[in-house]
Amino acid sequence: MDSGSAVDSKPTEAKSTLEPGGSQGDTAPARGQWTNKTEFVLSCISLSVGLGNVWRFPYLAYTYGGGAFLIPYICVLFLVGKPMYFMEIAFGQYHAEGPVKIWKRVVPIAKGIGIAQVLICLFIAIYYIIIMAWTMYYFWATLIAAFKGEDVPWANFCQSEWAHTPSCITPKNLGRQDGSELATVIPTVIFTNMSTDSNLRRESGAQQYFDRAVLMKYDQGQTYKYNLNNMGSVNLPLLACVAGSWLIVFISLVKGVKSSGKAVYVTATMPFVVLFILLGRGASLPNALEGIKYFIVPNFERLLDIQTWKAAAEQMFYSLAVAFGSLTMLGSYNSFNNNCYQDGIIVSVLDTLTSVTAGLAMFSVLGYLAGQQDVGVENVVASGPGLAFVTFPEALSQMPIPHLWAILFFIMLFTLGVGTQIGLMESVITFVCDRFPQLRKRRPLTVTVIVGLCFLTGLPFITQGGSDLFDIFNEYAGGIALLFVGTFEVVCIMWIYGLKRFINNLTQMLGEKGKMSLYWKTAWICTSPFTLIFILFVALINYKQMSNEISGLPAYADGIGWVLLGLCIIQLPIWA
Repeated sequence: MDSGSAVDSKPTEAKSTLEPGGSQGDTAPARGQWTNKTEFVLSCISLSVGLGNVWRFPYLAYTYGGGAFLIPYICVLFLVGKPMYFMEIAFGQYHAEGPVKIWKRVVPIAKGIGIAQVLICLFIAIYYIIIMAWTMYYFWATLIAAFKGEDVPWANFCQSEWAHTPSCITPKNLGRQDGSELATVIPTVIFTNMSTDSNLRRESGAQQYFDRAVLMKYDQGQTYKYNLNNMGSVNLPLLACVAGSWLIVFISLVKGVKSSGKAVYVTATMPFVVLFILLGRGASLPNALEGIKYFIVPNFERLLDIQTWKAAAEQMFYSLAVAFGSLTMLGSYNSFNNNCYQDGIIVSVLDTLTSVTAGLAMFSVLGYLAGQQDVGVENVVASGPGLAFVTFPEALSQMPIPHLWAILFFIMLFTLGVGTQIGLMESVITFVCDRFPQLRKRRPLTVTVIVGLCFLTGLPFITQGGSDLFDIFNEYAGGIALLFVGTFEVVCIMWIYGLKRFINNLTQMLGEKGKMSLYWKTAWICTSPFTLIFILFVALINYKQMSNEISGLPAYADGIGWVLLGLCIIQLPIWA
């Protein structure tokens, strides 16, 4: 499988005398390096254990039938995810180059893979920041309500002038009949339907708060919805939140791995504490078991749907952050003999546990909401990107001291976003600085320009109809593009650069530990590429448009998506 077009090996003595990515003829500043191993591991955790786990994984699981999504996800994880995760870290560590320059060194014909990965990171970073802005909005709204001595703002939204009262249902807390204090018992909650029209879809106050107060995609108290044909005006509160989010990301990036390496001590650890608290609370709610069963027990008919497998494969890429180039970039800042095998195992296991924990927490709340509304779990809320901003706030409003737990939850979600953004943006910045090494001396200016351009590009997302644009980017900016790039990446490394050469690289770095078991060799050379090729091929054959009567998106919405997808995929033949 080896090709004479790829370099045979990189001398280990070069790594001992030069900074990573440098050469004796370089006059530009050398690339940075992690201060210690902990910073690298936490950076990988912060990148992989991010919004993809707590925000994206649960809503996809809900969309594709709970257990019917979980089984394909776990299968793809072991066949593709874990092998590719370790492969990317080791690949970057050995060659000490960013996700674009590394291909020029090892497989020049595949340079377009790196360019495509940078574009994917850029597209996703532009719309991921919107999720952080939503989170910041909730944080400040909760904090202001706490200072005013009011309930969390979504709890009584049905009485708001922004609510669509006929369809809005609101929880009413009832204490024990003996008059016990509500603070000393778990309150029983019922939903009062304020509608007399049986054909009108009921929505919880938390759902309407997200749609009407946060996104402002409806007229005040009305049913008119802004969309791509009428984007409306810029949502000023969200504009401030987007600007604040980019500012925090900028501060985390401005000094390179020396600053981002410190930020991950917070972004990588706090989510686990809050998630387990939410899981405990969700599991204690009435009817929570029904939601958990929906998450665990598969609907076997949905398992036969290739769209479920496609979504599971795409989520694997998002969850582990493979095929983005970010892991190659993070690994490139490692010392040559770092035990990247151990690091890859630790992070991939933690990533899977986080996704499952977030899923259990969310579905326990969905089971509770289904019991209160007397509907099936699959019908309790509208599936989609906003699911986490409906179910978790609803659970938080039922906890003692809801303001405290809401603030902690949204801080957690925000730190997850920061960790993800650091990894995505660092890939873009590394590409620019590797392409123009003189810019490493001017990193603050470089980061300022890149962040500023991303901020301006993202302004359409925070208009009143911007949620439609968000959905398009969420479907197309990663999605199929990641499947394409991931397939070509593993094929080029294992079939062109060569499995034998890659194993030799590992033994140079890791010694005897680099002589991998049959599982790894089989996965790299066979199961990973063929699994991705099969899923990609069948998914393209069974492609379904986003634009339809249910989504309300116009026909050209898919055109925008294919432009995004085409910009990424076309890089492969262009640079080849």
